[in-house]
Amino acid sequence: MTRFRSSWVLLLAAATSLFAYLAMLGLHLHHGTLTHAVTPQTIGWYLLAAAAYVVGVWRVARHPDRWLVWIWGAAILFRLALLFTTPTLSDDVYRYLWDGHVANHGVSPYALPIEAPELDYLEIPIRKLANHTWMASPYLPAAQWLFAGVTRFLPVEPFSMQAAMVVLDLLSALLIMALLRLAAMPTSLVIVYLWNPLVVVETAHGAHVDAWMIFLTLLAVWLTFGPSQAPHLAAQRNRRSVLDRSRGASVGAQLAAPLSLALATLTKLLPGLLLPVLFWRWRWWQLLLYGAATVGLLIPDGVRAGWGLIGPLDGRGLFAALRIYGDQWNYNSGLFRWLELAFASETGLGLQPDDANSWAKRMAALLLLATLLYVWIRSRREHDLRALLRLMAIPMAAYLLLTPTVHPWYALVVLAFTPFLAPAKTNPPRSGASSCRGSISASRWSFLI
Repeated sequence: MTRFRSSWVLLLAAATSLFAYLAMLGLHLHHGTLTHAVTPQTIGWYLLAAAAYVVGVWRVARHPDRWLVWIWGAAILFRLALLFTTPTLSDDVYRYLWDGHVANHGVSPYALPIEAPELDYLEIPIRKLANHTWMASPYLPAAQWLFAGVTRFLPVEPFSMQAAMVVLDLLSALLIMALLRLAAMPTSLVIVYLWNPLVVVETAHGAHVDAWMIFLTLLAVWLTFGPSQAPHLAAQRNRRSVLDRSRGASVGAQLAAPLSLALATLTKLLPGLLLPVLFWRWRWWQLLLYGAATVGLLIPDGVRAGWGLIGPLDGRGLFAALRIYGDQWNYNSGLFRWLELAFASETGLGLQPDDANSWAKRMAALLLLATLLYVWIRSRREHDLRALLRLMAIPMAAYLLLTPTVHPWYALVVLAFTPFLAPAKTNPPRSGASSCRGSISASRWSFLI
């Protein structure tokens, strides 16, 4: 009877979520958008999916050794529903497509802004839809390689990028399951990631490149701990440390792990925050390989289009757009906004807005460095993979709190590590705590509103 009741509850949660995503699809088909006049309806359906997600996670946490087929089947259906929407909650996908398009015609995405007359001969409809047309691309080389690959082999349309990101998203879920297994945790906890509405919306609808970054990051973590691992941690069996086991991995895995993290860092810089944990697990030559690959893979684009490290903020050059991002963008920030207010003239230390912003950035950088130092010291003493995976979430979450600009999809990399916050098989279940992980999805609200 208990098993039947559990099945019924999970099936109801899956059906409710699917209904919500199909309703979003209906909104898009009828109105052509999920924003503007239909924003309240979109928020309502999103909240329904979030509520069903909480119920699903709660049910799986109560009976964690079942449901994998249901979890995966429902997750795929959720994504399929939103694949047939055109991204309207964000226009980043059009920049991806334009960058890939010009790269496939031999033009560096860092050389010229989208609106440059020199690019008129490459005109396609996507060009008018891309954002920040006055500057060249802000995306690093590994992201550009993905954009170029997708647009070379698939039509230069949003659906192509959406499909690619969904595939990468599902591959990331497989890696999460592999890491859960290594950490002696129920693989069904992958539901914490797979069913999260923020993940579903931002990959299947938004097609954000974060899916590529997350896949490469998780691959690096799995290559560090996985290829030579038994299904359970040695630390739980014979007390041999994770450090010894990670260094016992094959040479191929030892080579591939830093290269994968380098590619992740060259998609977005955020995965570099895992180094305080990996520092104690990698050999010295792996750390050097990571640094050399990260720097070396930048050289071709820097030489070709210029580095953009100095000069006017016109967005031309490899790092020019990132300079603009760091200098001028300030949106939806969390703790950073409170730091600004603490230094501001009206509410705090009496500084002018520009000075308050500068000092807030310095303070945020110090707090992030302190967090990294804490994780570095703490991870040296840890020999349990579950604890190490939890530590990896800390610098990611700290960055999310301290950065001046926060878009909802920035949280996806943190969500990739939330399944490891659940109790292991040997611990008593805490279904309430597991269920509450759905609250991070609320970051979507501020974006929609």
